[in-house]
Amino acid sequence: MVVNYEFLGNEAVENVITCMHYAVDKVVFFGYQETIDKQRDCTERYLKEVCGVKEVVFLPVATQDLQAVLLTMRGEIGYEADLGSDMYFDITGGESLILVAFGMLSKEFDTPMHMYDIPEDRLIELEEGSARSISRNVSEQHIAWDLERYVELHGGEINYYLHKEFKDSADGDFGQDIPKLWDLAQEFGEFWSLFSHFLRKSLVPNEELIVHRTAAGVLADLAKSPTQLKTPAQLNRILDAVAAKGLILDLTHANGTYHFRFKSAEVKNCIWEVGSILELQVYQNESRTSDLCRMGLHLDWDGVVHAEPGVDVINEIDVFSMTGNIPTFFSCKMGKMTAQHVLHALYELDTVTKRFGGKYARKVLVATQEMNNIYLERAAEMGIEVRSTP
Repeated sequence: MVVNYEFLGNEAVENVITCMHYAVDKVVFFGYQETIDKQRDCTERYLKEVCGVKEVVFLPVATQDLQAVLLTMRGEIGYEADLGSDMYFDITGGESLILVAFGMLSKEFDTPMHMYDIPEDRLIELEEGSARSISRNVSEQHIAWDLERYVELHGGEINYYLHKEFKDSADGDFGQDIPKLWDLAQEFGEFWSLFSHFLRKSLVPNEELIVHRTAAGVLADLAKSPTQLKTPAQLNRILDAVAAKGLILDLTHANGTYHFRFKSAEVKNCIWEVGSILELQVYQNESRTSDLCRMGLHLDWDGVVHAEPGVDVINEIDVFSMTGNIPTFFSCKMGKMTAQHVLHALYELDTVTKRFGGKYARKVLVATQEMNNIYLERAAEMGIEVRSTP
């Protein structure tokens, strides 16, 4: 039986990384009771259901008494040694007291130690002359990260009831329209959001995605509009540009009529929800270089999605990607932001990344409008990268 001993920490990835690379039969975690209470269920479920570990044991140890720690660890290790188990010490993420104990017991039981460099996805073996090592004596396995199981490992769940389906179309035919929509959003700047709002309110299509209204009605709505989009010339200029890219078809804004057809429901939804185009552009760019990438994720904090509204604590991640073992959380903000909006975006991104990503995760705020230096400095202090373009 292959047995892996390690310290149970609060970094979920560190607790499972060895078993994602090597076929281990039993994992014994030494840890502090508070951490065991917090991490036990998610860690055990992941190791058994994803990594194929048959048995997972959690043993609490003292926080300051080295002799007490050695007594607990020696008893468990000695038991497996008497059974002739193939034993390994994993010191990835271990704290100082446990590391000292592992070092002493490694010599006593002639048990090789190793650790994982998480960012580099690299095994580091500390054999010190041992004839055995986990890389030589244990069968390898290569388990890729799965988004749903990654979130579960961190004690959460993806709430798909809140997911907007059109955001799943970025990899299909709609994917070719995303750069066109992004070009338009950049070309017209603030007028694009005003245009989006006006279409959603006044140029609503039927089930065939056809918009047909009298020019008198459209102009009346323009006059009432509390925005800068008040002239038909500006409205027509944007409509012409959208039509030129093939995103609306059969456009007419003459002879007393406004008539056109949206190319697809996805195009309509993306124009209506103005901030989505930035998320889609970030998603397309990130998905080219990452191992997995998703957008519009609603993460439930306690891992239980309730039917009653207002019960769940949920954060939306605009774009999430994983490259190797490193997750990146993106927050996308399009248009002008007040000071309050900027601070809220920074703190929300920081909070959700700490909860579901841990110390290895990257945090990126993509904002189309320039931010004041004071907020850029605050972002830097929080370890958040700020980008002005996708």
